[in-house]
Amino acid sequence: MTPRNAAALLGLLLVLAPVACGKRETEKRPPAAAVGPFVKRYTLKGVVRKVDPPNREITVEHEAIPGFMEGMTMIFPVRDDPQVFEILHEGDRIEARLVVDSEDEDEYWLEQILTKGFVPTLVGTPAPAPATPRSGVVTPRPNRGVAVGDPIPDFALTDQTGRTVRLSQMRGEPVAVAFVYTRCPIATACPLTAARFAKLDSMLKEKGFGKLLTITVDPEHDTPKVLAEYAKHLGANPARWKFLTGDPKAVAEVASRFGVLYYPDRGEVVHTQAVAVVDPDGRLATIYYGEKWEPEQLLRDIEKARKG
Repeated sequence: MTPRNAAALLGLLLVLAPVACGKRETEKRPPAAAVGPFVKRYTLKGVVRKVDPPNREITVEHEAIPGFMEGMTMIFPVRDDPQVFEILHEGDRIEARLVVDSEDEDEYWLEQILTKGFVPTLVGTPAPAPATPRSGVVTPRPNRGVAVGDPIPDFALTDQTGRTVRLSQMRGEPVAVAFVYTRCPIATACPLTAARFAKLDSMLKEKGFGKLLTITVDPEHDTPKVLAEYAKHLGANPARWKFLTGDPKAVAEVASRFGVLYYPDRGEVVHTQAVAVVDPDGRLATIYYGEKWEPEQLLRDIEKARKG
């Protein structure tokens, strides 16, 4: 089934508040272009199995769509903001609007695609169930962030391979640090950060220096096995890019040193968005809060920190 040019591209539905993943507001959109008289719209929920940017298509294993079709895996044309292809990866859980614009139902596409978190396959091992909220949830302490130019206290967490990683092991190399969680449902928050770090990973490969650390803010769910699947999903090189988890108290202490706060809220984790660069001596070189940073900008900071 081949799409025809019948509708204008639509922007992403949600934009993120400046510093917190989990705060949503609706973006104002221009009115959609007119469609044919047989247009129907459905909500599609499923998991991305393949992303094909050149053909502007994604393959989705979707749930049954009441009143239209049974659950199956199929290719869908995409008419959405082009940025969506930078965010989507195999294994992403999504929700989108399926538009069918033909009497014979042979013209269709997806729009308003929202990521709803990553789904690890973990072959032979059941994925961990979502953590049950508890009254004793460990959260970072406020007002403990290290100032730019000051040393980051050493810490030890567990990477995606199950090995212990200390910040002090990275001495001699500049290190970029980000905070995300694999189930984050907001496209312009953690998925965008992860996509930008993936681009930065490629840049550092060409440069031949630098390390990346991605620290989860959902340590009870994001076990090493989940993070290993997430790292594979992003094409991360484990020698250069490590995904860290650990005891919730230890993770919260690390987050607090970078000025990152987080707390569970109705099945999500609301958290400060932050990316930082630590210089080869273990000092905080730069830090950005919010999503207004680019991989090229962080690369310049890494190069500057390396030169001292």
